[in-house]
Amino acid sequence: MDVKKFMHLPLFHSISETEIEHICSELKLKETHFKKGEILAFQDEICNRLILLLSGSVKGEMTGPSGKVVKVEDIYAPNPLAILFLFGAENRFPVQATAREDCLALVIPKQSVLKMLRMNETLLKNYLDISANFAGRLSRKLHFMSFRTIRQKLGMYILNLSRSKGTDKFELDKTKTALAEYFGVSRQSLEREFANMQRDGLVEVQKREVVIRNKHTLIQLIKF
Repeated sequence: MDVKKFMHLPLFHSISETEIEHICSELKLKETHFKKGEILAFQDEICNRLILLLSGSVKGEMTGPSGKVVKVEDIYAPNPLAILFLFGAENRFPVQATAREDCLALVIPKQSVLKMLRMNETLLKNYLDISANFAGRLSRKLHFMSFRTIRQKLGMYILNLSRSKGTDKFELDKTKTALAEYFGVSRQSLEREFANMQRDGLVEVQKREVVIRNKHTLIQLIKF
């Protein structure tokens, strides 16, 4: 097994190639190819393995009691899948993970993960850091999903992009089709709300370029 391809994984950050080789020699690891459309994990399936994307990307989708499918997020290599849900009493995959394109993943059984974390303190810290970052993103996602209107969701999304880019003029990081899918609404509904926000003087929108014109009102919009 060529461990060089593992060195870009956040889990192995600051760990030498020699150390990674030693860790891998002691564990049960499996590189698995997934074709576009293939399922890596089912929603509510027991989470008994750590899946680390080496290449490609997957989409996480959740099916509600009514049968409606909601896209939760896209996950790109070199990130892990559902790292927070490997341990605990209810350790199940929260979403269905489906390959958006051909993917290569490193799959590590739960018991091997436990052994691995005992072997190397840096690896343990990396695991905890990744878990904490994932928990932070999950918290923000839940906050985002609590908004009922498209305008509130757009306001939060635009403000977050503005903060991350350090400017009130920026390009959307998703196409409008992808953004509508992320919000769980139609492309037409999203376009209509962009037009309404522009009419109300909150933003200016030209294709994917956005300029915030009234940040104070946007902030008030997302306050509870």
